[in-house]
Amino acid sequence: MMDRRTFTSLLATAAVAPRSSFAQGAPRKSALYSSVGPVLTHYDVDVEAAALTKRASVTLPANVQYAWPHASGRYLYVASSSSAPGTGPVGTEHHVSAFRIDPASGALAPHSNPIRLPTRPIHITTDIPSRHVLVAFNNPSALRVY
Repeated sequence: MMDRRTFTSLLATAAVAPRSSFAQGAPRKSALYSSVGPVLTHYDVDVEAAALTKRASVTLPANVQYAWPHASGRYLYVASSSSAPGTGPVGTEHHVSAFRIDPASGALAPHSNPIRLPTRPIHITTDIPSRHVLVAFNNPSALRVY
């Protein structure tokens, strides 16, 4: 059975993969983003060769919890927390970070300083035009708009 972290990694990958178009001349690269703890790593995806090539990593303020792309595909929002899932220890570092996605390479670059959150985020998304980031919490239950 797939756990939430695996699902989140795959969701972030699928969501930020470049959209293909019949009008494009040359095929665009696809990018995969994977996390272990606070480190978010970018990989190039070669579908033809079924290969991943590790490119670069960025370190977040705490362990990656969830990621969601901007509607334009030019930004990636990442929630991080030092809290353990479930009934584990409660941490003190909770943030949402924004990264610019290089359209040619998929490389991530910080877009702004991380925003401190009140508790561990369990889900993030954007409104339809991606003007706001919505962050969900479960302890205590809440939804905040940034």
